[in-house]
Amino acid sequence: MGILRWFFLVVLAGCFCSCSQPMLTDPVLPGPGGDPDIFRLYSRVGDSKMAAGWPSGMDMSGVSFDERMTATLVSRRHVVMAAHFTRKVGAKVVFHDRQGKYLERRVLQVDKVHGDVAVGLLDQPVPAGYRVYPLPAATTDPAILVGRPVVVTDQHRRVFFHKVRRAGLGGISFEYDVEDRHGWGKRLVSGDSGNPSFLIEGRELVLVETHSSGGPGAGPYYGDAMVQEKLKEAMAATDPAHTFRTIRVK
Repeated sequence: MGILRWFFLVVLAGCFCSCSQPMLTDPVLPGPGGDPDIFRLYSRVGDSKMAAGWPSGMDMSGVSFDERMTATLVSRRHVVMAAHFTRKVGAKVVFHDRQGKYLERRVLQVDKVHGDVAVGLLDQPVPAGYRVYPLPAATTDPAILVGRPVVVTDQHRRVFFHKVRRAGLGGISFEYDVEDRHGWGKRLVSGDSGNPSFLIEGRELVLVETHSSGGPGAGPYYGDAMVQEKLKEAMAATDPAHTFRTIRVK
């Protein structure tokens, strides 16, 4: 009887653990519909509770959602933002890891990079456990991206799925997946500027864009050679010990 009771308590404890935190998985394309919220309960001043379901597979720990001027990690010490919608020097930047643990940094410097891209320098590097997103290698043929599903975020800390319509020449634009095969779509509006979009490449979320315009979305293409050259220069000028990583998108 004692053994059975012990077994029951272990199983019950496992159930409580699984209910209190979402199961962490690699990013995968979900089925249609479903709740797009990343957080079940969000806090700008402390730990947050993460939502369960398919959004838990999308590691957004490198995206700072505490202000509408969203900032996205491209190194342990640098964030990118929309150049027309940046945070001010001295502003707080808040991240939450995949368990909802709170992390605060400050913006020391903001520089316009190229087009609608700006880069911010943080006062300290972020530790392991907060995602730094790679960019598409500049050798990636932008034409192969057309028609691919893209993970689109908004100012309300949600994730949606659109399709790549066009890529190249410094910019990328999306269109709606009218069949809503993955999650569902979003009409981007004022205040969504700077929120990031990603391709899923294996186990990686690859940063391809930060919003410059509304509707299905469009903005600078982070796989563009000129965007990367200017971004690398700006990052090196503030902290040469940190730069972005690229991966070839197939």
